[in-house]
Amino acid sequence: MSSPSSPSTTTKSRLVFGSDDALFGSIEKEQGERDFGNFLDAGTGLHSIRWIATLPEKGLTHFTAVTADKTMQTNVQKEVDELDISPMGNVIIGNWFGEPPIELKENSYDTILADYLIGAMDGFSPYKQDLMIAKLLQYLKPGGRLYIVGLEPIPDEAPGDADIICQVRRVRDACILLAGHRCYREYPLEWILRQIRQQYSNELKLIHSTRFPILYRHATIVKQINVGRSKIPYFPNPELAEAMKELLNDLEERSREATERSGGRIKLGFDYIVTAEKLTSSRDGLSEEFKDC
Repeated sequence: MSSPSSPSTTTKSRLVFGSDDALFGSIEKEQGERDFGNFLDAGTGLHSIRWIATLPEKGLTHFTAVTADKTMQTNVQKEVDELDISPMGNVIIGNWFGEPPIELKENSYDTILADYLIGAMDGFSPYKQDLMIAKLLQYLKPGGRLYIVGLEPIPDEAPGDADIICQVRRVRDACILLAGHRCYREYPLEWILRQIRQQYSNELKLIHSTRFPILYRHATIVKQINVGRSKIPYFPNPELAEAMKELLNDLEERSREATERSGGRIKLGFDYIVTAEKLTSSRDGLSEEFKDC
């Protein structure tokens, strides 16, 4: 039996190790022998906090986890308590561009993670995406690492069975808007790289970028369909709601058929990680990999 101060076996099973997660595993590889040190999770969630809980053995000394969503703050704080890492850090509620401002010490973090943060900003700080990197740079130590994780936007259409994913994305976003809510707005890898090259070449050194192709199972597609379904109670009239229910049911069936034809998984798009390091002096901010890009 575990001691009262230790996570239970069930709780430990929720931990996310880099060896089992392609994106976080890639970050650990990029980090190499460097300690994670003082760590800022700039857009926290359950998945990232479960990974952070495994990092003390990789030199993490303290963490700060930030979210603009009150429900997420509650859920992450509960997870932090159950994972028994609350003495190592804190979870705070705040909007990077809202009031009151988030108060953190400048130049104090060895590692900053922006895990799908820029894509989520349209729901909390619309039209401020181009300012996010500068905001995070304030808190990164010279020589510290910034890891930006993002999703390449799903295209409007795609050839073959992959087009069903594009259709689901369009209908899901329509449901969100009809409910009076804001959609996420993902930004492409090239946009992130261009921001760093053009705006921050004297402050950041681009180290590496990595793409991770996405394979959609039917269950993954249905999760997005269910996002649309969750918005139907907010629709302005019942006739529209009923019509949308029928459309979403049709999409679920057609997506099942499409994934079966594709062997159970449909390949479309990619996630990405951009690794950058804050310069300790004024010098060329492009690594050899990026100089000819």
